[in-house]
Amino acid sequence: MEVVLLSLYAGSLFLLVSTVAPVLLRTEFDKDLAGRFYGRILWRFYKIAFFLLLLYLIWGEKWIGILLLTGLSLNVAISMWLRQYKRTLGGIEIYDYNAPERVRFRRVSYLSTAVLLTNFFISTIILLKEVE
Repeated sequence: MEVVLLSLYAGSLFLLVSTVAPVLLRTEFDKDLAGRFYGRILWRFYKIAFFLLLLYLIWGEKWIGILLLTGLSLNVAISMWLRQYKRTLGGIEIYDYNAPERVRFRRVSYLSTAVLLTNFFISTIILLKEVE
């Protein structure tokens, strides 16, 4: 059961990082709309991922479950900060591409994607060790 839960978590992370984020966030037009869609997808993913990891924590190794939940919680915290920062800005597109506000938002957005990617690599390594 632990392998199935971890497979679902790692697979959904892979899909999010390799397909959804690049397609939506690299659009040239209407960045605010693309960001809104990505945010909705991301927050729904968080709910499913927390459920999967809580089940893994119950059935799997406790310290690994705590490690994975910590990584996901870090991503949730970054996403919360990004959401609040975007609300204070009013919208990304009203700022020039090189404006400090937009550069800061872009860097933290890249950090969020990097943390998701790190979570994917960690969960994949753990999954491969569990399958052995």
